[in-house]
Amino acid sequence: MRAAKRVIEIQKDSGGNVVAFHSTIHRKSDKNEMEHAKKIINEIEKIFAEANVSIDTRIVTDQKPEEYIKSICSSEEYNLIVLGYSGTHGLLRRRILGSIPTEIMNNALCDVLLVK
Repeated sequence: MRAAKRVIEIQKDSGGNVVAFHSTIHRKSDKNEMEHAKKIINEIEKIFAEANVSIDTRIVTDQKPEEYIKSICSSEEYNLIVLGYSGTHGLLRRRILGSIPTEIMNNALCDVLLVK
């Protein structure tokens, strides 16, 4: 949600289109992923509505977030990717598996902003 709020600040100064998405396949939990995704997207839509900023939201069910970001950044010609980053994954896990922000920073075709 911190990333969504930061995007609103940027958007008010620059204009342009905003797309927020949530991928259901990257998380490993016992929760119903579609319900969780809908909850996240609804919260983001509410934050943007309160700020009177338009947003396009998507729930992605067939791609990992890093794959989706890289593909749409290219095909839809985005100029900025904003990612929330909690840093809660352990160092060992990040080194072995990597992280979504690391993957995006190393491979995106546009600027990347990480919001902690």
